[in-house]
Amino acid sequence: MANYPVTLYSLLFLLSFSSFADGPVSYTMSVADKEWPLPITSDDGFDVASKCEMLVFIEVLNRYDSYTETVLSTKVKVKDIKMQSVKKWKTQTKERILANFGKLSDTSLDDVIAIKKNSSWESLSSISLRQTLPPDFLNWYHETALFYADYINEQIRLAALYPKVTSEILQFSTNEIQGHDFPDKHFLLSFDDGPTTIGGPTDELISVLDRYGLKGMFFVLGDNLEKRLNASSAQAVRNLYGENKVFSHGRIHRSHQHYAYWRASIDDTNQLLQRIFPVKDSDRLLYFRPPYGQRSQLLVDYFAERNAKIILWNIDSRDWSSALSTAQVARRQVKLMLLWRKGILLFHDIHRKAQKALPIIYDYFKGAGITWSRPDTI
Repeated sequence: MANYPVTLYSLLFLLSFSSFADGPVSYTMSVADKEWPLPITSDDGFDVASKCEMLVFIEVLNRYDSYTETVLSTKVKVKDIKMQSVKKWKTQTKERILANFGKLSDTSLDDVIAIKKNSSWESLSSISLRQTLPPDFLNWYHETALFYADYINEQIRLAALYPKVTSEILQFSTNEIQGHDFPDKHFLLSFDDGPTTIGGPTDELISVLDRYGLKGMFFVLGDNLEKRLNASSAQAVRNLYGENKVFSHGRIHRSHQHYAYWRASIDDTNQLLQRIFPVKDSDRLLYFRPPYGQRSQLLVDYFAERNAKIILWNIDSRDWSSALSTAQVARRQVKLMLLWRKGILLFHDIHRKAQKALPIIYDYFKGAGITWSRPDTI
C-alpha cells in the first residue's frame, strides 16, 4: 500500500468498516499484506512487534467508545444489540491488552516507539502513531489499522449477538477454556471437523506436524470419524493421530445451542472415541468443542457435572474462507499471536490451508521465544 495522505487514509479507514452478513461464519476479512518491517528472531524482537500491534489495536478500538448504540448496531448489522455483552468484551479486552504490555521486556520499551513501563490505557491512547512511527513503518501501520478495523468489527458483532447466539467471544461458564489464561507466549494448535478420507488433508497435516515436532488437539466430527474407522481400523486411526489428542466436536457440524439432539450428538461421538482410544478411567476429563462455539446452559451443566471442559479458542485463522489465501491465513495468525501473546489457534484439518500456513507461522517465530504447547499439558 502506498503512503497515503491523511485524508485518503481516513476514507480507507471508514470503508474498512464494511457490513457483515448474517450467520455464524459470514464476515469480511481484511488481512494486512505488509509484514512487520523488522525480523522477529529474538524475545525482544517479538516484544517490539507485539507492542506496536497492540498500539494500533488500541487506536482502532478507541474509535468504538464514541459510537452510540444506534451507530454500533448499523456497523455490525445487529438490530437487537446486546450492549452489556459489548461493554463486557471491551472491558476484558482492555484489561488483557494492558496485561500484555506488562509482559514486554524492559529493553523493548524504547524500540520503534518509546513507551513507559506500566503505562495506562489513557497514556498509550495518547500516542499519535502516524506522527511517531518512522516513515518506513507507515505502510505497515496503514494496513494494520485496516486489519484491526475489520477484526474489531468482527469481535464486536459476536459480542453484540451474545448470549442470544453464544460464541467464543465471552466465557459462558467456569468449565470453559478460551486460551486467554495461558502463560505468556504459549500457544496451542487445534484443528476442527476431521478426519478426512484416507490420504487426505488430515493425513497430510499430521505429517507436517510431525516434521516440525508439533502436536495439537483434533476435534473430530463423529460421522467423519466413523467413516474413517469403517474404511480402515481402530489401530490405523490411532496410528494416524499418534501423540496428538483427539476429542469431540459433536456428531455433525451443527450448532448445539438449540439442537434438540445435542446430548446424543455428544454421547454417541464420545462412545466412538472410547472405542478407538480406550482408557481405563471412565471418569477421565473429557474435552468438547461445540460447533461455532455455540453452547447452552444445559450443555455446559452437562459437562460440569462430569468434571469436563469445553475448549474454545481466541485466535481464529478463518482458513475456511475462500477469500483468504494461505499466505493471508498465516499473516492473520501471526498478527493475532502478537496481539494476544498467548492462546489457542483454531484451524480446520479438512482444509489444506492449515498444513500450508503452519510452516510459515512456525518459521516466522523461530527463535522468538514462543512455546508451542503440547495438548497433554492443558
